[in-house]
Amino acid sequence: MQGIYQVDPYLFQYRTKVAGSIEEDGRTGILFEETIFYPEGGGQPSDRGTLVCDARRSSHEVLHVEQRPQGIVHWIAGTVQPIIGASVLLTVDAERRRDHMQQHHGQHILSAVFERNYGWETVGFHLGEESCTIDLTVQDLPIEILREVEAEVNRIVMDNLPVKIEHYHRTELAPELLQKLPPDQEQVRLVIIPSVDENACCGTHPRFTGEVGPVKLLRTEKVRGCVRLHFVCGERTVHWMWQTAETLRQLEQAAGASGSEAISRLEKREAELKRLQKERKELLFLKYHFLAGQQAERAAKMGDTVVALEHFPEADMETLRGTAAAWCANPGRAAIFTGGSGPFDMVLARGAGVTVPMNQLAADLWPLLRGKGGGSADLVQGKAQELLPDAIKKTIEQYFK
Repeated sequence: MQGIYQVDPYLFQYRTKVAGSIEEDGRTGILFEETIFYPEGGGQPSDRGTLVCDARRSSHEVLHVEQRPQGIVHWIAGTVQPIIGASVLLTVDAERRRDHMQQHHGQHILSAVFERNYGWETVGFHLGEESCTIDLTVQDLPIEILREVEAEVNRIVMDNLPVKIEHYHRTELAPELLQKLPPDQEQVRLVIIPSVDENACCGTHPRFTGEVGPVKLLRTEKVRGCVRLHFVCGERTVHWMWQTAETLRQLEQAAGASGSEAISRLEKREAELKRLQKERKELLFLKYHFLAGQQAERAAKMGDTVVALEHFPEADMETLRGTAAAWCANPGRAAIFTGGSGPFDMVLARGAGVTVPMNQLAADLWPLLRGKGGGSADLVQGKAQELLPDAIKKTIEQYFK
C-alpha cells in the first residue's frame, strides 16, 4: 500500500477501493488499496476523518489509523463495514492535519537549533492535544538559552525556507543520519531544511518553514535525567496568546492596576493573605479551646469517661472537629458533637484512656439518626438527617456505663 500522505500532505480527499478488513476487540479496521491517512508513528498522532462508501451510500468516521503487518489499518466507528472492492471516498480532517504539520515541523527546527548550537540531542518527541514536548540530553535549561533558541527558531520560520523531501538508500548517507534508523531499513526518507536540518522522518511536513507559524516555548521539567521542553506552534501559539492576554486582563482587573504594578499589588495581597491565615489559625485554636472549656460544666461522667454531648447550631464540620480535638486533648474524655440546622454534621471523638471505639458507637447511632459516615476507633465524622437527643444519650450511656 502506498502512503500518499508522504507524497502530497495537502491532499485531503482521495478515492480508492477497499482491500480488506480486521475485526479486533469489538472494533472494525479497514484496509485500502491506497490511503491519504497518516498512521500514528514517530511521536505524531494519526489522522482522523471520514470515508464514504458509494455502494451503500454510508459514511463512517475514522477514529484512528495505525501501521500493521497487514498494512495501514483505519479503525472506524461502529461495526458496519464496506465490502471488499467497494469504491470509497476518503476525507482527512484538514484542520487536524495542518496542525500536526505545524507542530511536527516546528519540532524539527527546534531540535536542529538545540543540536547545532549546543550539542543537545532530542531523544523524545510527543505531539499532544494542547502542547508538544521534546526531551533534551541536558541537565538544566536556563531561561536565557530558551530566549535565544525561541528567537532563532522564529527567524528560521519567518525566512520561509523551502522544505525538501528526498529519498536515499542507507549506503548513500552519513553514519550520523542512520543512528536512529532500524538496521534493516534500506530506503530512507529525508526531510531537509537547507542549512538548518536533515532528518530521516516519515511524518507529514509543509512546503515552507513559514507555514509552521509562530513558535512559543512554554516551560521545562526534569524527566529521567533529561529536560522536557513544552512548546506550541502555529495556530496553537495564536490561541495561547489570546488565552494569555485574557488571563493577564483578568489579573490586572483583579489587582486594579496594569503591568508591573499589578504584579506588585498581587504580591502584597499574597503576603497579607498569608499573615491573615496565620492569625486565623491562632484565633481558631483559642476558639476551639474556649468552646471545649464550656463543656466542662455540661459534660456527664459516664463510668470512667467524661462525655461531652453538645449541639452547636452555627458550627460547621471544621469547628466540630477542632472543638472535639481540644476537648479530647485531656485523657479520659469523649465528645459527641453535632452542628448545623440539618442535615447535621456529626463528630465522635475520644481521648487517651477511653476504651469505647467511636466507630462502633457510630454504627449504632447512624440507623437512629438516618445518618452515615466513616472513621476510626478514635475519630468518626458524618451527617445525620435528624437529631434525637434522648436516643443518642441512651445509646451513649449503654456504651460508657
